Amino acid sequence: MLSLEAKVGAFVLAGLVCISAAIFLLGDYTFERRYTINVTFGDVANLSKEAPVKLAGVEVGKVKDLVLEGQHAKVVAVIRDGVDIYNDAQFSIGSTGIIGSKYLQIDQGHSAKGVMPPGSTARGVDPVSIEKELAQTLDKLQGLLDDMTKEGPRGSLAGNLRDTVANVREMTANLNDLIVTTKPKLTAAMDRSDDITKKLDDLLGKSNLMMASLSTDKGAVGALLHDEKVKADVKETIANVKDVAATAKDVFGRMNQFRVFWNYDWRYDSLAQASHSDIGLFIYPRPNRYYYLGGSNLANVSDQPRGRHPDYTQPNRIDGLLGWQKGPFDAAFGVIRSAGGGRVTYTPFYKDPFWSRFSVVGQAYDFGRNRNIEGYQFNKPEYDAGLIAKVYKYFSVGARVEDIAQQPRVMGWGKILFEDKDVAYLFGLATFGAAGTKGRSKSGGDAPGQ
Repeated sequence: MLSLEAKVGAFVLAGLVCISAAIFLLGDYTFERRYTINVTFGDVANLSKEAPVKLAGVEVGKVKDLVLEGQHAKVVAVIRDGVDIYNDAQFSIGSTGIIGSKYLQIDQGHSAKGVMPPGSTARGVDPVSIEKELAQTLDKLQGLLDDMTKEGPRGSLAGNLRDTVANVREMTANLNDLIVTTKPKLTAAMDRSDDITKKLDDLLGKSNLMMASLSTDKGAVGALLHDEKVKADVKETIANVKDVAATAKDVFGRMNQFRVFWNYDWRYDSLAQASHSDIGLFIYPRPNRYYYLGGSNLANVSDQPRGRHPDYTQPNRIDGLLGWQKGPFDAAFGVIRSAGGGRVTYTPFYKDPFWSRFSVVGQAYDFGRNRNIEGYQFNKPEYDAGLIAKVYKYFSVGARVEDIAQQPRVMGWGKILFEDKDVAYLFGLATFGAAGTKGRSKSGGDAPGQ
């Protein structure tokens, strides 16, 4: 049997082993060989000690310490021995999500530049602070609203908006003058169309009576139609008359369905200190279906940039979209800024009188982009996303981030949208003329392309 001293000694030895193991595990001690690399940042964006260090998505080390040196923060990282980091590698602070945990991201360089020795110090890429960007955007939106509620000199934001609204009013006035000039003739044409519709209804009634009489052999007409060829010709002619009458009634109904809206978008890029304007027409031939035609980034190409950062937006593009509306969704596809793409607007609370004013907007286009603009090579599609709120019946404001994949820019956003019934009336007449041309081509007349 073991003596009391041996038992006490064994117990103390086991306790020391347990305490050593706990210190080893809790202190994150390891027998793995590691080396140190220092990275300096202007802002570490809430990076913490013991945060992982990842290379190509694989964890290769940890953040050992964070030290403030002057105006910069130094990140002391320990890297697993055997993992080589090249001299031209880039260091940045990544995140597992929008509000997820932070980690030190290493984008590997080229082996030809050589391997960084232990103890090296590199300069990291400072992260973009989302909080600061949102605060600056809200300040700019507040300034935009302040400018719009007071008088401003020509060339200011308020002055530019007043000039734009004045130009739109002048254009609408010119259209009104055109309508007033042609209204007597148009009114006479509509009166005559109503008379034609009435006569077509009478003709349809008489044709029904005629068809009923043709089904019997009584009377001179019935006797005449004992000739099977004559009977077939008469029936075919009456059927054609009924088709033409039904088509005419459908065309007159469509003339009153058209709705047209003028749309003006204004965006301001605070980094490039440049504004961009879009103007176009929403044309609704029927409910929940529309076409959009317009121009984007309208500008004078000889204007010089004013900001410290380049303006990568290409001026004077065209838009042409076919859209559908269903419930909270508004989706359109076609040409966006002279490139193929699509956009979606989502209004989550579209049935609520107040919250239906707020919508989320996203668009993607230019999927084959591969061009150099202002010394920067763009080779990814452009993705834009933002929020917009309707302040008044005809006016909305918001903010959005453009070109998220390559050169993200936060922009203030203003929108003016109003209905123009005169232009809708003109589109209705154009539809009537097109339908008339189609009718003549079917009956043997000349038609374009034939």
